[in-house]
Amino acid sequence: MATENKNFVTSLAAGEDLYASGYRYHAIALNDGKLAVNGEEASGILLNKPKSGEHLELGYGGEMIFAAGQALTAGDKVTVTTSGWFMKADSLDPGDIIVGEVKANVTSGSLGTGIFWFPNADYVPQGFTANIAAKDAIGAGYAADLFAGAVAAAGYDADAVAQNTVSSGGTTNFLLLGIGAGRVGAPTSAGQNLTVTTSGYFTPAVTSGGMVVAKAISAIASGTTGNIMFYGQGGYKATSWTA
Repeated sequence: MATENKNFVTSLAAGEDLYASGYRYHAIALNDGKLAVNGEEASGILLNKPKSGEHLELGYGGEMIFAAGQALTAGDKVTVTTSGWFMKADSLDPGDIIVGEVKANVTSGSLGTGIFWFPNADYVPQGFTANIAAKDAIGAGYAADLFAGAVAAAGYDADAVAQNTVSSGGTTNFLLLGIGAGRVGAPTSAGQNLTVTTSGYFTPAVTSGGMVVAKAISAIASGTTGNIMFYGQGGYKATSWTA
């Protein structure tokens, strides 16, 4: 049975029509007031049924009702998928961002109860990580040059990967070595070697002599975040051009 307890709520203008009953308790993106499509942009749970431009109540922390996109078990960690549905965060999928935990078993398409805290939503890296201060703003999944405290501009500069978005002067979790979330600047297939290009993007366009710093674990669409094995400065030079 779905229950609801104390939670933290803020408000914003709805960016689309959300008054249909089927949208309530789905995840919302704070930047545009629309249904979130992944855990990275999800900022809270829709608690009312607004039309576009109307007052939207957004629960961003505490015990709340949520819309389950699949069958979930008490204790499951959850992330967000298309249309704001909640689904299980795969512990083997570092691209997932955990936004909460299920309180009681719930069937697919039903309303469940969970404990959420969106501002501290985090990736699930597996490897060596450290909380490091950034001199410049760095987006989640971008390669970082730790000496400069900014995004890396090439493979040779890539010391770590930001696992959360961090503002200038802020501190966040950086992946130093292992499996984590990386953002690519071009379509990438599972198994492709990756280097780093302008603005900290990972790219499969590794030229001969270029620094291979990671390998894609799964297929990743251009401009999105996915699973990578990051080698960091333990990477190697490519001896031939790699598509």
